[in-house]
Amino acid sequence: MLGLRDFRLLWLGQSISAIGDMIFPVAIAVRVLDEGGSAGDLGLVLAARSLSLVLFVVVGGVVADRLRRTRVMVGADVLRAAAALVLAVSPGDLSVMSLAAVTFVIGSGEAFFRPAYGAIVPSVVPADRLAAANGVTSVALNSAHIIGPAIAGVLVATVGWRTAFAVDGLTFLVSLATLVRIQEPAVVRTGERTSAVRDALAGIRAVRERPWILAVLLYFSVHLMVSLAPVIVLRPVIVADRFGDRALLGVLLAAFGAGAVVGGVLATRWRPRRAGVAAMCGLLPLAATMLALAYSPYLWLVVLAEFLGGIGIEVFQVNWITAVQRDVPRHLLARVVSLDWMMSLGLMPLGFALTGPVTDAVGEQAVLVVAAAVAVLGLVVLVVPGAAEFRTPGRAEDADGEPFTTLESGVLLSEPGVIPASDGSG
Repeated sequence: MLGLRDFRLLWLGQSISAIGDMIFPVAIAVRVLDEGGSAGDLGLVLAARSLSLVLFVVVGGVVADRLRRTRVMVGADVLRAAAALVLAVSPGDLSVMSLAAVTFVIGSGEAFFRPAYGAIVPSVVPADRLAAANGVTSVALNSAHIIGPAIAGVLVATVGWRTAFAVDGLTFLVSLATLVRIQEPAVVRTGERTSAVRDALAGIRAVRERPWILAVLLYFSVHLMVSLAPVIVLRPVIVADRFGDRALLGVLLAAFGAGAVVGGVLATRWRPRRAGVAAMCGLLPLAATMLALAYSPYLWLVVLAEFLGGIGIEVFQVNWITAVQRDVPRHLLARVVSLDWMMSLGLMPLGFALTGPVTDAVGEQAVLVVAAAVAVLGLVVLVVPGAAEFRTPGRAEDADGEPFTTLESGVLLSEPGVIPASDGSG
């Protein structure tokens, strides 16, 4: 896959940028908590990032389907680099609301970047190598879940959170430098130019016509609010209170990243015909992660649970993103990806904001037990038509006319023939 020049540039830039993405949560948690902030304060700061994603991601999807996606991504990288560098030079007594405002800007850049990135891969990779490209990307991005927190832990422990934010900002500039060299095909326009509102409605219609996509997005809107948001907020608090060292947060995030790498490699070598079943079952280990955080007095057991959760989430992600890329027409893809982000994250700011007060009322364990239960309830999605296969019922080809492919026993099987596989999804 890395023999394709444009994909190699895209892969390199995003691999490095992903390291910065994983430095940020450690740096911002240390920044808030070390300056006397509470779990509620951290929840508000993280909520600002998610809120800006929800507010702007549909706009980002429309823009990415109208303009060259690399240009949209470059603009987003400039914005995020500037915000990260502002955090690096900010005074130590900066208020929680000011931190939330800068984090809001970072989320805004991400809102434009994510749909463009989700849609550009099929533009620079042949259709029969799409899953392979997603697999290579997956392993690299999840490796960043190991490298990024490790770097962040060293930085905040030795030179402080300012340097950690500076390194985060520099990774966006590296991403920018690779994006400007990609020779992206021109945007293919279908029919006469329409308004931005009509473009957005076309993306909504594309999701509505695919019930399995809509069902997964509705489930994840609840899952991210009730399960993921509390884990993100409570993880650094539990690490500090139970194990006595906030820097161990990097160890847990690295363990999750290591599991995701293993999950990506596993999905590269095996893709079941009933991709939806495998994907939704992949969420089950997340329940173990939440229960370990709730009850385990042993650090090694929490680390193991994080590792297993990483494997599971990547099995889901691999099957999900490749299925969406194959089922949705390319000229609508950025808009559908943007709706993925908006619907999935729509309630997450509320989850961040409520985690502190709810935890104060009922305790950490009760919050995490409910989070684990919601992770298990994802299996209900499988009753929706097409959800078990992650494919619109009756569709034998992908949205661009290529036969659907299935990965089994290490080879990518397609209708015309057999292609050696080293693929998955990110």
